[in-house]
Amino acid sequence: MKNIFNFLLVICLFALFMNSFSCSPDPVIETETVTVRDTIIVNTTDTVFVSLNDTIILTETDTLILPKESKLTNFILIRHAEVSGLSDDPALSQAGRDRAEKLANMLSVLDLDRVYSTDWKRTSQTATPTAENQGLDLTLYGAFDHDEIIDDVLTNVNEGQILIVGHGNTTANFLNALTGTEDYPDLAEDAYDNLFIVNTRSLGDSEVVHLKY
Repeated sequence: MKNIFNFLLVICLFALFMNSFSCSPDPVIETETVTVRDTIIVNTTDTVFVSLNDTIILTETDTLILPKESKLTNFILIRHAEVSGLSDDPALSQAGRDRAEKLANMLSVLDLDRVYSTDWKRTSQTATPTAENQGLDLTLYGAFDHDEIIDDVLTNVNEGQILIVGHGNTTANFLNALTGTEDYPDLAEDAYDNLFIVNTRSLGDSEVVHLKY
């Protein structure tokens, strides 16, 4: 009887050993909603860094703090806000103007070095409240000048904080160029609430935080 008991014990221990290798939990996609008047501090060593599938949602009067760190440049990338009409160069709708003001409020505690926009109403109107709030002029750029802008910023505004307002395709171009990947597709036509913080040490050496605002 004792031998049978020992044999069963060995079988049980072996089964537990094998189970520890075969039953590892699936990765969890986290979504966090930040409540009213919260302040989000994004630091390279904080657990706020999330994977490409994770999202942090900012609501109402949240503000964002990006501490300036040595050898780190913060690119803040967004697509323009909601538009009104179907013309070739539509202006922002009321919802878009509200979102632009929300962006300016959210970034109000930052000390931005530059605010970039393409030369279209929808992008310039999205960027203008933030630029005015920061006491900066808009820097206009061509829709496909991402390589030149990145090179100029990393050369002349290294360790700075930069807002770039663009379009669904140009935002993806910046993300892919800064990360040295092709991981980021064009943003959907009805997606206006994405905000990407790209913490860049050098071209291709970047970490991305994806926020919703």
